[in-house]
Amino acid sequence: MTIQQVVAELQNIKEQTLNNSKITLDDVIEAIEDVITDCKDNSMDFDFIDEDHYGEYERETDFTQLEIS
Repeated sequence: MTIQQVVAELQNIKEQTLNNSKITLDDVIEAIEDVITDCKDNSMDFDFIDEDHYGEYERETDFTQLEIS
């Protein structure tokens, strides 16, 4: 998440809390925890920093002797 996205999420949480008396402290804490998790967790981001590494296999592997049976 970018800083702008974090700020927007926090503003959204604040606005919803101020405009809805049914939102509890637990709801606010849960929403903030979600923002924190989104900021910290990169496990679902697929970064291919070493994309060229695969290209090495294409260039270095000799398929000229490959036999298909």
